[in-house]
Amino acid sequence: MKYIYNSPIPEAAQTDERDRLGQKLAEAGILQEDGAVVESLSSEAADLTLSGQYRWGEEISTMLATELDELSASSLPTLPLYRRSGGYSNAGYYEIASADVEPLHGNDRSVWRYSLSLTFVGKKGSYFRALGTNPRQLEHEFGNGLEAVVGVPAAASKVQWFNADGDRARIPASPIETRTSAAADVDIYDLTDAPWYDPPPYDEDPPTLIYTVDYADEVSCGTRVYDTQGHESKFSGGGSGPRQWQTVHSTEHDVEDPVIMSNALLRLRLEEAVGTITPQRWDASAGRWSTDALGDAGGWSLFDIDLLEIAMARDKTQLTFAHDSEGLFALNATLDRGREAVLFERPENEPGPIPDGLEDWLEPIAATTIVAPQATKGLVSRNEVRR
Repeated sequence: MKYIYNSPIPEAAQTDERDRLGQKLAEAGILQEDGAVVESLSSEAADLTLSGQYRWGEEISTMLATELDELSASSLPTLPLYRRSGGYSNAGYYEIASADVEPLHGNDRSVWRYSLSLTFVGKKGSYFRALGTNPRQLEHEFGNGLEAVVGVPAAASKVQWFNADGDRARIPASPIETRTSAAADVDIYDLTDAPWYDPPPYDEDPPTLIYTVDYADEVSCGTRVYDTQGHESKFSGGGSGPRQWQTVHSTEHDVEDPVIMSNALLRLRLEEAVGTITPQRWDASAGRWSTDALGDAGGWSLFDIDLLEIAMARDKTQLTFAHDSEGLFALNATLDRGREAVLFERPENEPGPIPDGLEDWLEPIAATTIVAPQATKGLVSRNEVRR
């Protein structure tokens, strides 16, 4: 099975795969001879077209087709294309140039066809994976700590701090701990270990982590937003069946059923219909999710879910809460890869402080740090770090 990011490309139902790699050529005529001298100037981007079908019944096929359609329209950059087992000559990092996803027959949703046009970016041999940061200070009343950490797949190697905006220095990086999630182990790195990192107020040289990692290993450590589609469990059949929750890639996704924010360590079940938030934590020793308890809601309830950002290393949403006598109050909630708590902050146009009852309700899942690393995943060419 091939994948583009976390969307499956079933090879048994793949109808076409074509790649075109060209070179820009310069031709110079040869005096007094027929013919020309041809010189290669540069390689053009390789175009890859993948066409196929989802043939897994109406519910699953429609879910996967919707995911692929949203992924193609998302702002997620440098998506890995890979096969989980065995070699694949076209594996690498790609951008989705265009996508056509539609039912095979207009009156039947059990089979969907797709055609993806991908633009080649590069391979692991030419690029490091990069986790860039842009630290800033949060406004909230949950604490005033200065913890500044980010998560990287534990399967990664050659992890280095890189001063991308400064003198281009790089030094080996070591994790401060490893956390076992429901998907994969995540190594936690402290930004203060980078010699050029300054706590608030921040300078202009935020640390970047660069590393190598297999295409499949980085995807399992990502953050997710799920549309539960009315299902209590992520997988059918008590966990042994197919996935039932749809992966959301678009902030414009219609929120009708409960929404899940997850980094595989902590996940939040957000239910507008009943106004509740249900946190669950991954119990590595028991190999299952356990429901956590929030504080006393004190009359507050979840009123609205506004998806702000769905990325590879963090997800961000604005949650509006309602109280019969205190009205509405909004908080931005960010869930980072590898973090065991939620970064809450008052939006720019929401005057503080956070109401006491709302603060008490959310305190068990709220991070006490005032540092938001704002991690963003990308690529750094080896040419940029080469000596």
